[in-house]
Amino acid sequence: MRNKSIHTFLVFFIFILFSFPINAHQLSRSFSKWEINNKDVEVSFTVPARQVTLLPAVEGPLSSLDTLLARHLEKHLKIYNSNEECNKIGEIQSSYDDNDYVRGQIKFTCENNGDEILIKNSSFFPVSIGHVHFARIKINDSDWQESIFTSSRQEATFSLLTGKSDQSKFEIFVDYIYLGFDHILEGYDHLAFLLAILLITFQFRKMLLSITGFTLGHSITLALASLGYVQPSGEAIEALIGFTILLVAYEALTIEEKNRYSFASILTLLIIILAAVSLFIGGTINMMTWIGLIIFTFFYNILLEDRQQAEKLNPLITIIFGLIHGFGFAGVLSELGLPKDGLVVGLLGFNLGVELGQILVVLIALTILFLLGKTYLSRYKGFVYDLTGMLLIALGVYWFVGRALGI
Repeated sequence: MRNKSIHTFLVFFIFILFSFPINAHQLSRSFSKWEINNKDVEVSFTVPARQVTLLPAVEGPLSSLDTLLARHLEKHLKIYNSNEECNKIGEIQSSYDDNDYVRGQIKFTCENNGDEILIKNSSFFPVSIGHVHFARIKINDSDWQESIFTSSRQEATFSLLTGKSDQSKFEIFVDYIYLGFDHILEGYDHLAFLLAILLITFQFRKMLLSITGFTLGHSITLALASLGYVQPSGEAIEALIGFTILLVAYEALTIEEKNRYSFASILTLLIIILAAVSLFIGGTINMMTWIGLIIFTFFYNILLEDRQQAEKLNPLITIIFGLIHGFGFAGVLSELGLPKDGLVVGLLGFNLGVELGQILVVLIALTILFLLGKTYLSRYKGFVYDLTGMLLIALGVYWFVGRALGI
């Protein structure tokens, strides 16, 4: 940092940021579970309450969220057997729970004896074009099947004889590309880390190596965790993702300082204090991990002598930190579910979608920087660099502290 005023502004900015709720993932999504036994169908539909608050735009004002959801599902959730619509039994039972979710319980009866059932789900797409619905279907004694509904794919067909979907491997692959792409664009903490990487170097070749390192790292742990070989604590991983943003952005702003020992000591001391508080109140990170973070933070900051050395080591660091982010991606993917008949193609599709999203974000960032460099704003590039670094440090602090303390 170049002067004392920037130090002061950074502290002020962090306190301002703490005044606002920042959620790293704001996906528009809903979930359902379908249990089909011969002619009887029971459906449990769950959606975050914040999504239901959008429904008055299409359903009109109603007194409660559960009533809104019931009216919406009445119109937009159907099931067919041999092209004949199954009948609903009674009214849709909906309720609002303490976890800010609204749930709907629906029962159908299908009179036809065809070999296939067709589920049509157009719920929430009229108010959110990017909405994604995840359905789990169990037919008689067969295994659970997973299906994804999007604005471009609002139907799914299943065999009553085998209990399996007619969805091809290629369709599964495409669906999970969409999910991976959507997740990285909505995963603001992952995007913040990408931007922090770009602050270390502006040379395209070195930048490409760093992004490749991040890709390699998160691909390894995404596969290991999704396939069940490694299962770390999801809460601890989310906290460590905040730590990676904080450390890389802090490095970018202090790399050219002469007295790096002081800056390394300050950051290390703050982490020691946070570790003590977290262990005292029972946070999400265990003692051994805290010890590792403290040692790594101190020596990482004092061993980097200048920007040139930081650029050389950045690909290795992004591989290491990519391993952490990969566990974060895997946590989302495990929540969404991988199809049993398309586990590998789903995993590959999700990873490819993440890579495509990363490439898009990096290209947009580089294009903006290039265009700004052609204007009079280029004279303020030092200020913009510092401001961006401060923002990323503030975001890293917010996510790291909040998640480590479980608040």
